[in-house]
Amino acid sequence: MALEEIRDEVNRRQRVTVIALLPLAAAMALIIPYIQIVITLQDADYYYILDRPGWPTYFRLAGAALFAGPLSILIIYLVFKQFDDLLPSFLKLMIVGLAYGILMPLLIGILTPLNLFIIGITGVSNVTGQGSAQQMLGDWVFSTPLFTFLFWSDWLGPGIFFGLIAGAIFWVIAKFTGPVDHRERAKLLYGASAISALGVLFLVTVWPYWLFEYMFETFL
Repeated sequence: MALEEIRDEVNRRQRVTVIALLPLAAAMALIIPYIQIVITLQDADYYYILDRPGWPTYFRLAGAALFAGPLSILIIYLVFKQFDDLLPSFLKLMIVGLAYGILMPLLIGILTPLNLFIIGITGVSNVTGQGSAQQMLGDWVFSTPLFTFLFWSDWLGPGIFFGLIAGAIFWVIAKFTGPVDHRERAKLLYGASAISALGVLFLVTVWPYWLFEYMFETFL
């Protein structure tokens, strides 16, 4: 009975860790379409005038990343669950961050053509609104493999960097909140993770401008 209780507690702490990682996973993934839009707009502009993308455009194209970030963490959790000790130590979080950084850009690359197809077929945006529904469907199906490969190749390095940063941030949060041996501490961990995720997005998408320019120059 005691062994079963220990196993249940380990599983509970695993679930708490995974759930708390989801906001940071989503935030790190959402950085990629933001920078990608900026790069795309800059490539299409004759003049070098660096500007932030419009919020409507960003929100329409952020769906793939918003889904891919948390999904990457859930897949990693299912893979690492066999070890029964996925607790927030620094080394394990770095391993999770590395795996996340490899998987997350791949999933965004797979899901972005679907995102474009959906906003085109629903008329929400004219980004893909060219031709009939059958043509847009064909564009989605046949463009996905090459787009995924190219996108993943471009964003693998930054993805790993973002994953390791997320792991380090979560380790600091876990040290601050302490062991999640009580429900109240688990809630504190959830809240701290969510606030950190919002802080990351704020730094990248709103302020300061020098960080935005540095990221653009780095990932161009």
